[in-house]
Amino acid sequence: MKGKKEEKEDSKSSSSSLTLPGDAIWYEILSYVTLDDLLQRCRWVCRDWKYLTYDSTFKRLHSQRTQSFSGYLIQYLKKDENYPVLNYGTSFISSVAAYPSSISLDFLPNSADVIIRVEATSNQAQGLVCCLTYEPVLDHIPRYYVCKPLTRQWTQIPTPITHDLTKRMAIVIKKSHPLHYKIIRLSWSSMKTRQIFHYEIFDSKNWEWTTILKVWIDDPKEMLSFDVEKRNWSLYSLPRSQEEVKEAIIGDIKISLLPQEKVEVNCDLHVVNCEGNLGVLYHVSRLWMELWVMEDYLNKTWKKKFRVRLEPLKQIVGEYFVLAMDSMDMMLLQNGDKLISYNYTNGILTQVMKIEDLNICNPIFQFNSDNVDCYLGPPPKEYSTEEEKKENQEQGIILA
Repeated sequence: MKGKKEEKEDSKSSSSSLTLPGDAIWYEILSYVTLDDLLQRCRWVCRDWKYLTYDSTFKRLHSQRTQSFSGYLIQYLKKDENYPVLNYGTSFISSVAAYPSSISLDFLPNSADVIIRVEATSNQAQGLVCCLTYEPVLDHIPRYYVCKPLTRQWTQIPTPITHDLTKRMAIVIKKSHPLHYKIIRLSWSSMKTRQIFHYEIFDSKNWEWTTILKVWIDDPKEMLSFDVEKRNWSLYSLPRSQEEVKEAIIGDIKISLLPQEKVEVNCDLHVVNCEGNLGVLYHVSRLWMELWVMEDYLNKTWKKKFRVRLEPLKQIVGEYFVLAMDSMDMMLLQNGDKLISYNYTNGILTQVMKIEDLNICNPIFQFNSDNVDCYLGPPPKEYSTEEEKKENQEQGIILA
């Protein structure tokens, strides 16, 4: 289903090209490596190891042997007459198994009586989730939590300083042992023709939010990038405008249509994390897809990976929406009330789950996690006695 040969410009980018007969010993060894080491170290040893870690067969075996999880966290709107405001449901979807996971957020305080909205997840091995809860009727300030669903651990964190509407949040793991993480919050307000963005950072070391800066955006067609360490921002130009992609593909679409068919050409844009690379996915009228990845972050240059015909997919499932993409050959789609995993290199469709009246709340969160306990709470005070030291150790607290 790749279409013409020239439509795929970089065949080596696909993990399906990986052959392992001579590397069987590495395949076996790496399948037992901890998820943290696999994602942060092994993946960057060489290109073949990186492709291997994204191979679906390998990920399934590694997940079984290390009791880890790889997939997505999705939120959807639930119809509930008892809730006068929007209510959310949450599901964890494995990318290596064709069934819903049993992981949930039901261990959070008063989870049955409050509305839980996920704000961010870490795509690293620690599997952290940042979410807020609020009463369905009472207009109270929401409470923010950081939790680890696989070990059912949680802690409440301070409320952000700025109360403007949250645009996006992210979690960055700085250190595993002891755990050190930062949460970046981007909120926004509008002033006539300008959008004003506010950056805040929560640091688990000092257990407080810091307001970093304000950003004024005049052109919404550029990509905003924030450097957590340098605490500055920059704008990235997109690889192509949506109009340019439409013009490049519209001729091919018209050629492939039957004489009586008419299609309104539109182009959707998705920012994706594809095999660890920043990517931009252009989706044209559900008939073509084009992927670009950031090739050089220093010079901000993009490289087109492929253009793929999706007409056979549309003929099978009808209308659909692209939700996520984490490898060069796999996508997560929504078709009505069904979530579908689609491998566009071999055309295999797998129904992941079905939810009545499914209404997905973007974004879809990529989510990895091991099952190792970690201390999420505020930094402990320096102990001065053996009793305080023992108490900290019993709580799993390790001082840096």
